[in-house]
Amino acid sequence: MTVTKEQRITIESVKTKLIDSFVLYGAIIAFIAFLIPQIPFNPGNLNLFNYIDLTVIISVFILYYNRAKVSLFFKGGFILVAVYLFFVADLYQHGLNSTIRTVFVLIPFLGILVFEVRWAALFFFISILTYFIIAYGYLAGYLSPGLLGPELNTPTKWIIHGIILSLVSMIIAMFVHIFNKSLIKIIKQQDQSYKVLEQQDLELKQNIEEKNVLLQEIHHRVKNNLAVVSGLLDLQSGLATDEFSRSALKLSTNRILSISKVHELIYQSEDVSRIHLKKYIKELADIIIESFNKAGREIDLRLDINIQYLNVNHGVPVGIILNELITNSLKHGFNEAQESCQIQISAFEEDEHYKLFYQDNGSGFVDHKPEKLTGLGITLVDSLLTQIEAESQLKTDGMYQLSFRFPKELS
Repeated sequence: MTVTKEQRITIESVKTKLIDSFVLYGAIIAFIAFLIPQIPFNPGNLNLFNYIDLTVIISVFILYYNRAKVSLFFKGGFILVAVYLFFVADLYQHGLNSTIRTVFVLIPFLGILVFEVRWAALFFFISILTYFIIAYGYLAGYLSPGLLGPELNTPTKWIIHGIILSLVSMIIAMFVHIFNKSLIKIIKQQDQSYKVLEQQDLELKQNIEEKNVLLQEIHHRVKNNLAVVSGLLDLQSGLATDEFSRSALKLSTNRILSISKVHELIYQSEDVSRIHLKKYIKELADIIIESFNKAGREIDLRLDINIQYLNVNHGVPVGIILNELITNSLKHGFNEAQESCQIQISAFEEDEHYKLFYQDNGSGFVDHKPEKLTGLGITLVDSLLTQIEAESQLKTDGMYQLSFRFPKELS
């Protein structure tokens, strides 16, 4: 299966999927974390920071809903700012009692994942600076310690927590950076492989096209040579002195034309391995009817062809078989007193086989001598049915009806 450029894995598509998942699950977790402390819910208990948190959470859900319309960098930047605001707001309110201060480690993670290393380092530096500014506010008494016990509000505790958060953040950032580099390397190798495959595919298509042109030229020349042979036979039939010789030459001419028609259709087609079956049968039947319908009777040709294409290995034998059957109907099947002359040809698929059905409304073989069944035409039909490994059924009582079924792939 050919992989289009849109279907290929790119560094941006991988990062986009990661960020989209992060946006969705992050918004859900943040909403739950916001909601639990508010139970039982009382709008009067909400402060400025709670409204900021709720606004950010709603904005993240809106971002996820419109994720397909937003670029990776915008989504990454928005989430980075949202995480930073959550971290600052909770740290500002609760100090080292903050339950979500660990989200600090996501800042370098997101920075490395979405942006370049230098921008990630800048975001990390701003976050660390913010942490120590808030720490200084608590230690200097500018911020109310609230529930923050004196044992936590010491320079040592603030420094230790800051160092731990920084180390964990740097370790995570390092692994993400290694992941990025490895992913970029893999995707570059993939792109190189795709380029090689595209070049090979292009060369293969060119070779196939060249061979198709050569095959079409061969079929064209075969068709022309067969046309010369049929033309010579046609001229010879005009010089024949008896009806039997003229009829025999005309039969041979049509047999050659049925083969020639296959090569003509292949020459005109883009696919040299198959022929358009309905077109082939229609044109072949018209040629035979025009050739043998000397009485000028109106022949009602009914085609029900549900097989679009037939490969060449089947096309030539089937064409000759139909040539013999139509010729037989015109020469022996319809009598002069008959008002309506019908020929019905059907073709359809049945399991792993093709099935063809031929019928005329002529007199069949009842009114003729049995030796008619052993003529060259019937022998030729039997031989070709064997060639295509066909199973056949013949009815000749008051009509001529032949159905045959043959496998799509010859053994």
